[in-house]
Amino acid sequence: SFVARPPQHSWWDYEIIMWQDHTAAENAVLKTLGISAGGHNGKVKSLPEPLLKNDLRWYEENVTTDFFSVYHRWFPDREVQWKFHEAKEFYKKDPSSKEAFKRLPSLSAPAWLQEIRNRLAARVRMNSPYRPLFYNLGDEAGIADLAAFWDYDFSDYSLTGMRAWLQQQYGTLAALNEQWGTAFTSWERVMPMTTNEAMKRSDDNFSAWGDFKEWMDISFARAISVGVEAVRSTDPEALTGIEGGQVPGWGGYDYAKLAKVLPAMEPYDSGANVEILKSLNPGIVTMITSGGSGPREKRRMWYEVLHGNRGIIVWDPNSEVVTKEAKPGPRGQESGPLYNELRSGIGALLIASERQTGPIAIHYSQATMRVRWLLERRPEGEAWMERTSASEDGSNFHTLLESYCRVIEDLGLQYRFVSYDQVEQDELQRGGYRVMILPNSVALSPLEAAALRRFVEQGGVLIADGEPGTFDAHNRRLPKPLLADLFGGPHDGPVTSRSFGHGKAIHLNFEMLGYIRDRLQSKERDALRQMGRLFKESGVAADFGLTETSGEPAVGVELHTFRNGGVNIVGLLASAQLYVEDLGPPEVISNKRFEVPRTVLLTLPAESYLYDVRAGKFLGKKKQLSVELDPYEPAIYAVSSSAFPALVVSAPSRLERGQSGQLGMSFSGTTSAAVYVLHVDVMDPEGKTVSYYSGNVLAPGGKAGKILPLALNDRTGTWTVRVKDVLTGQARSTVIEVF
Repeated sequence: SFVARPPQHSWWDYEIIMWQDHTAAENAVLKTLGISAGGHNGKVKSLPEPLLKNDLRWYEENVTTDFFSVYHRWFPDREVQWKFHEAKEFYKKDPSSKEAFKRLPSLSAPAWLQEIRNRLAARVRMNSPYRPLFYNLGDEAGIADLAAFWDYDFSDYSLTGMRAWLQQQYGTLAALNEQWGTAFTSWERVMPMTTNEAMKRSDDNFSAWGDFKEWMDISFARAISVGVEAVRSTDPEALTGIEGGQVPGWGGYDYAKLAKVLPAMEPYDSGANVEILKSLNPGIVTMITSGGSGPREKRRMWYEVLHGNRGIIVWDPNSEVVTKEAKPGPRGQESGPLYNELRSGIGALLIASERQTGPIAIHYSQATMRVRWLLERRPEGEAWMERTSASEDGSNFHTLLESYCRVIEDLGLQYRFVSYDQVEQDELQRGGYRVMILPNSVALSPLEAAALRRFVEQGGVLIADGEPGTFDAHNRRLPKPLLADLFGGPHDGPVTSRSFGHGKAIHLNFEMLGYIRDRLQSKERDALRQMGRLFKESGVAADFGLTETSGEPAVGVELHTFRNGGVNIVGLLASAQLYVEDLGPPEVISNKRFEVPRTVLLTLPAESYLYDVRAGKFLGKKKQLSVELDPYEPAIYAVSSSAFPALVVSAPSRLERGQSGQLGMSFSGTTSAAVYVLHVDVMDPEGKTVSYYSGNVLAPGGKAGKILPLALNDRTGTWTVRVKDVLTGQARSTVIEVF
């Protein structure tokens, strides 16, 4: 026997992955529903034969979950968080001890780091001939329980690593003591503050606490990178990731650090984490888990696709997708059309295209998250110790980030997050941004403040609420805010605008925190108009116009654009709030406003050739299009300044069984797209599509070839090859006589 290794590692096609194990018969049914891969337990020593028998790929699941997800993992006889609860009880027995704050195992423990290196390398050696989609280090990983806050890690391994890092940061012990307000006599004696100690500081110098939390984010990211490098050391092309990524915040979820080390992630889309991740690492492979049904779940899947997602992990614990009798279940019957559409080329087309954003930046600051959390929790005292991971959902920090995202989207614009370290490195100038938003960015480093000042001096527009830079990046309150000259009072009217160099600093005197709630209740008008005016005056305009038929902004419809060479792909989807549970009672707060059909106007930059990608239809040459938008499904269009040439397909007229034939696919003239996606269906004499000869093909520059390796036992007779260009809907068929 031999292994026919998948030809390439790059994740260029959309993958639909079933998490649960299934029999070969069940997998055969799943394949007809669009499922393209499965999961394989990272501790099982045999290969997944039920997947292999159906020519399905897999990813390796939870290879090192006992290290990365130690406080949130499955046990046969206990709840998943029992170790975390045990730590809390341990603290209550002796609050004077730091034993409850020692992570077991420590993320800095050398023996454990070597263990995960060895384990991952062995796993890759076993699986590499089959090229798994990715190796999952751990599901729902975190320093503690998911994104729950806890004062980990006071273990000796962690403190030793932290002290070495602090020496690199401060250089001298005197510099650290000056910043922290301490009097340590040696590096070996340096000890960070616990949260309870920090809350008692009367001078608001939380540096010894803030640096400790920074170190924990570093140690988590370093441990992740050890896993990534262990996989690469055995298979340089293999992807490594984690599942169940949490909201930006605690648990190691500083996305500025994770974006640098992770090639793949399945995040739970919350707190703007997906947008942050894709902004900081546009090439990262992201997936989403689907465990629901109904039209809202369908809309959520399309939402993720249009936000750069490359796959779905299907969670089906109750056999609703496929039954134990190997029949399509109710969820399978409902989801199959969506899965098959995504697998028929539209997912690959969006992956092959570059998602476009506008010249608007939103500041992402982990130091701000930390100090705002501490200040909000301090009045409650030790009540923070009873908080869970779910307590961190819907915080003011996350809500404000999402409010800015929604108001920009409601104006038909797009944005990127720019992280604290990118700001220091003048990314605002390099990235060509016109506007930078500081969402209550109370913590800034001197380097950030200097870079922001340069940005404004050179013509940029800085928009802020609150008092930016009242704390430094170590979380020490400053005598004077770092940007007081730009945003100091008095503040009158809706906004305060101050010229500085060639640019402006604008302070918002109205509340943006509640925008995601207000838009659901039709109360967004004032904030929307103010922000729209500010963007317009800053020279920010969309290439494609999206409005109501009245000409007003189409609130609740997000406009996505992708660039593929000289072609634009435009997607429109109702922009309901993904999660409303934290915004208010359901009888008051819901997505009902955006769950009705509506008519919107799409205006193109110039008269262009327009194609309906999902319908596969040419709509003519237009400057404006009236779109009847479904509340749960997108409209997707291809826009080109020139007509597309005709699709040409060539194939041998006759082919003997056991021989291989070459299919040729091209276009009759110059093509404007950089990469086409062609969907090939090969049908036997009975008209049945043969899955292992069919599929999507990338055609860079409009040219592609595909080998048709006929088996000795294939049927004789007339075979049909049908090729469809996903971008334009053009289709061509040819026949091959097999003898």
